[in-house]
Amino acid sequence: MNGLNLKNNNPQLHLEPIKTAFFAGVILCVCFSLQMIPNLKRTSFAPLDNKLNPNTASVYELSQLPAIGPARAQAIVDYRQKQIFENAKDLENVKGIGEKTANKLKPLLKFDKLE
Repeated sequence: MNGLNLKNNNPQLHLEPIKTAFFAGVILCVCFSLQMIPNLKRTSFAPLDNKLNPNTASVYELSQLPAIGPARAQAIVDYRQKQIFENAKDLENVKGIGEKTANKLKPLLKFDKLE
């Protein structure tokens, strides 16, 4: 028969859409995973057995605590230059930190005497 053969019996051509969909899915998974990295980094903080002293911790260390970002961490450092923190309740004197936040931070902090 001389004519146009519209049937394609090449099995490789049938796999191309499947391969394309698979690699598109892999790329989406990688992109989603990369997007989640900043969220993981933000939620990590010092282990409970390694409590932070707000009188000596750096802005970066303080900013890793829950509900404390860079601005509140800097406010803590600014405040402690005038008045040391003796307990978690003293953190309520820092702008942006209320009773609820201070109570959340209490188990993560230590208040050693400064020498």
